[in-house]
Amino acid sequence: MKQIVPALALLCTLYLLFFLNSYAVKEREIQIILDGKNQSLESSYKAVTQMYRISIENYFKYVIMQPRVIEILRRSLHASEEEKALLRGNLYRYLYPLYQHELIAQGIRQLHFHTEKGESFLRFHQPNENGDLLIDVRATIKKANEERTFVSGFEGGRIYPGFRYVYPIVDQGTFLGTVELSLSYERIVAELSKLLNAQHYLLLLNKETTTDVVFEKHRDHFVPSMISERFMIENPSISSLSDQALKSPLLIHINTLLRDNPRVQKLLAHNQSFSIPLVLEHQGYSINFYPIFAIDNRLGGYVTTYDCAPELVDIENKYLTIYLLGFITLTILTFGLYLLLVQRKRIVLEKIQFETIVTSTVNGVILLTNDGAIRFVNAATLTILGYREIDMLGKNAHRLIHVHPQSLDQVPCPIIESIAHQRSYVGEELFRTAQGEHIFVHVNLTPFIQENRSVGSVMIFRNITEEKKAKETIEHLAYYDSLTELPNRKLLLDRLNYTVAMCARSHEYCGLLFIDLDNFKNLNDTLGHEYGDVLLQKVAKRLQKILRHCDTVARFGGDEFVVLITQLGLNEHPSKEQLRRIAHKVLKEFSKPFSLIDCDYECSASIGGTLFWDNSKTINDILKDADIAMYAVKRSGKNKINIA
Repeated sequence: MKQIVPALALLCTLYLLFFLNSYAVKEREIQIILDGKNQSLESSYKAVTQMYRISIENYFKYVIMQPRVIEILRRSLHASEEEKALLRGNLYRYLYPLYQHELIAQGIRQLHFHTEKGESFLRFHQPNENGDLLIDVRATIKKANEERTFVSGFEGGRIYPGFRYVYPIVDQGTFLGTVELSLSYERIVAELSKLLNAQHYLLLLNKETTTDVVFEKHRDHFVPSMISERFMIENPSISSLSDQALKSPLLIHINTLLRDNPRVQKLLAHNQSFSIPLVLEHQGYSINFYPIFAIDNRLGGYVTTYDCAPELVDIENKYLTIYLLGFITLTILTFGLYLLLVQRKRIVLEKIQFETIVTSTVNGVILLTNDGAIRFVNAATLTILGYREIDMLGKNAHRLIHVHPQSLDQVPCPIIESIAHQRSYVGEELFRTAQGEHIFVHVNLTPFIQENRSVGSVMIFRNITEEKKAKETIEHLAYYDSLTELPNRKLLLDRLNYTVAMCARSHEYCGLLFIDLDNFKNLNDTLGHEYGDVLLQKVAKRLQKILRHCDTVARFGGDEFVVLITQLGLNEHPSKEQLRRIAHKVLKEFSKPFSLIDCDYECSASIGGTLFWDNSKTINDILKDADIAMYAVKRSGKNKINIA
């Protein structure tokens, strides 16, 4: 009897330890799944908002910052209320087609201009409501006005909350006010749904930073949330997400459980991201909360997703089985089972971590043997490359998907070399899809070690084709004028700086021509800016046609062009005469009429030029000398050449 009691005590003690240990492992497994989902939500949300930031910035730079818009805002600075009403109408009519047919289609719910004093000048979503002071209730507008800087973030408003992008409008050193473009949460969800597998989405709005600042007559835009008294949601009449949340029996049941859960209420008060697992009627769910903050760092609300998580049910069932088998086995061999459970704990955790990472990641994962054959591919690999699993397993990865540029045909393949020598490799490579398309990928290759020996390599890759295209587009926009496709001021200064350095070494003369179109403003004022734009494009093409490939033709700004001419010679006088001949050649081209939209137009030009041959002149001095020479032509009657 005495022997049985200690045995039973030991059995109970070990089983209790086993149970507690297994429960902790189960919780960690669940937490790994929840962390993965929450991290996916966070990274996807940041990617979507960054994508929209780039897109909206392009609208601001190339669509909103038009001369006509600037002129209206400039005139409004000192206008009477009656004049402001007329200017507001002009601005509304000018930009309304863009707002109605393009911005709304892109999910931009609000286009809102503010005065230099922080007052509402024109709301395109509510054009009759203006004049109210926003600077004291809208932190984004206050910061943009006071610091003259771009501000973005989630924020409440007098009518709707939104994801705000506020830009200061400054023209020739004069602050004209700010403009705001706002995205609705539903538009954010439309892009999130392309990256996530969530079944439902909801935006919980903090009453203190959103609904408490709206106009009294617009407070019916919001209704209390079912999760917490601190938060509101948008009225179902204006939000399909809220409508779905209030009509779905499943969401109503889930939200009721969340409301009655003290842990959820406590976590909501911490203003941090978290996930809640639920198992209802043999179906697992993960409810993920990601906090978003206003520009003043106050909580704006929570981005909430409702994910199906069948793995939670699998974990619950798995551990019920483990508890039962563990009790039976411990009765037979207590100590041996304890050692086994320690080992199992490690294996289970590693397996769950591996499966969670490999199955949920958007990156491709390929397991290769030491001779380069494919042993395993995850779902993302099949999606990216378009192959079926049966078409990849057992095939040589290099022959199937790897492509070498012709310039590197004789260079050893870095992936094959890394596999052969069991070393890591990180780099950009070219892969072939099942359709024969070539895509750029970022590759991370690591030796795969089992039982202290290499059994192959793990290759993780992601498609960066669109990233490279986007980077090339951004670089082009940074250095070339969008209207004429000529180098812009930045690229010209870079090339001029390089040319000055080359002249200092070679002592060869180079020149700079500053070209200003005569009477260009009259063309814009009489025929319209579209004629002026066509003329600028025609001038650009003619200049490119008559000048050498080694010379640089750039649009310096407005109706001004600059030509950088190299290799004029080693002697000053012949070089200056050659520069003068080139300038006459350019001026002669301007004597020919330009064919515009529906008419021919004669345009002359005033040309000023200067020589340089070493670094005694700075690039600013060179530009200044050419500019002064050009303005001397302007003062003497235009349509001439002056080489300083």
